[in-house]
Amino acid sequence: MPITRAKATALLNQREMTLYDESRANALRALDAKALASCIRRARDARDRARDLVRRQKLSSRDRTGTKRGSSGLANQRSKDKAELTADILRRFEAQLPVAQRREVAAAKAKGQAKATRTPATARKASTVAKAGKATAARKATTTASSARKPAAKHATGKAARTKKATAKRALSPRQALKRTRELLEAKQARDREPKPWETLGGTPPTAGQPGYQSGSAARRARELHAAETRLPAIMGSISTRDRINQGKRDHRGGGED
Repeated sequence: MPITRAKATALLNQREMTLYDESRANALRALDAKALASCIRRARDARDRARDLVRRQKLSSRDRTGTKRGSSGLANQRSKDKAELTADILRRFEAQLPVAQRREVAAAKAKGQAKATRTPATARKASTVAKAGKATAARKATTTASSARKPAAKHATGKAARTKKATAKRALSPRQALKRTRELLEAKQARDREPKPWETLGGTPPTAGQPGYQSGSAARRARELHAAETRLPAIMGSISTRDRINQGKRDHRGGGED
């Protein structure tokens, strides 16, 4: 039955539409025997699914309507059309499979005849050309390997020299390390004593700071921080003095009553 592409799109899903497109004339001629066998298997599965759906719908309609055929009017017509369309796609693939097989057999036979009709001189010439190509490839591979080994050896030598130099540089005695630390500390202190750039912005020469604390509050704050850091015990002199004064007052009041 002739079914247009628009109607096929309404009946088939995406995978089935792929089979529909592959079953058209131009795409069908481009398929080989292996591809056609795969298409036949997929198309047969799609046809069997469609037929099973038609059978189930017919039984359901027979129970519902009571008719012998199991259909009433246009009921289940869409499923029937889909089953017929998938069957038609399968027939197209099955008809093209022998054609593709004959074409492949003819191509293999022509290739065998061309190989058999090749003259011994041509065979010797082809063998010589193949041997020459293999020798050229071997020489090129040897040259490439030797040129690759040279930079690798040079890189390994340079790396070993750098490793040796770094090891010698890291091997410092404790006395040398202490000397270097002192030099770095002196350099830092000298850099800290130099005037800062922003101190000369007003045109007045920078003045060296006085040693010690800049104010009394700063000195008190430093002592408090030091006491907190060292966790010095608190001096309770004021509390003990107040206790003695209060006790003296109580003793004095008791003596006056006597």
